Amino acid sequence: MRIIPHFSAEGLSNVYLVSDYQNHGIIIDPANVDSILLEMIESVCGRLDAVLITHKHQAHTAGLGTMMKIYSPRVYAYEDEICGYSTERVRDGSVFSVGDLRIEVIHVPGHSMDSVVYRIGGAIFTGDTLSSGSIGSTHSFVERALLIRGIESRLMTLDGNTLIYPGHGPLSKIGIERMLNQDLLQFESENSAGRSNLR
Repeated sequence: MRIIPHFSAEGLSNVYLVSDYQNHGIIIDPANVDSILLEMIESVCGRLDAVLITHKHQAHTAGLGTMMKIYSPRVYAYEDEICGYSTERVRDGSVFSVGDLRIEVIHVPGHSMDSVVYRIGGAIFTGDTLSSGSIGSTHSFVERALLIRGIESRLMTLDGNTLIYPGHGPLSKIGIERMLNQDLLQFESENSAGRSNLR
C-alpha cells in the first residue's frame, strides 16, 4: 500500500491518495482539486476507483465534483448523498475492498453525526475526529463527551503503532495520542475531579 498526502488550501485540509500495487487508486476527503493532485493521481496509479468521505463538511468535499467529472469513481460515505452525488453508504463495521485494499469503517460521531474513520492496514484516516494533540470541534458538552467516548473505545484501543492520517495537521500514532492528546487528557482529568467531588 502506498499513501501519499497532499495539502489543500481549501480549509487547510489534508487529502490522501492511497493505492495498492495493482494501481487501484483511492482519494480520501477531496478538498480543493489542483493540478498537483491530478498529476499525483496520474503518475501513481493513472486512475481513481474510489473516493472515501470521512464527513460531509465542505473543507473535505469541495473537490468531489471535479473528481467525478474526470474519473467517475465510486463514492463511499455515511450519508447517501454528498454534494449532489449518490454514494455507497457505509455503516459502523462495514468492510469493503478496492483492489487489494481492505477498508474497515468505524463510526465515531460527535464532530458531526456522519463522521467515520477508515482503517486500511496499519493506518486510520480520521477526518476531523482525531488529530495530532486534539479532537474535532463540537457544539455541546454532550457531543464532546460522545466524541471522546467514541475515540477512547474505538480508536485508542487499536495498536499503538497505528498511524493516524488526520484531516488537518501532521500525522501521529495511536500510542502518541494516548500519552499526549491534550483534549483526551483534559476530559479524563475533568471526569476524575467530578467523581472525587461526589465522594
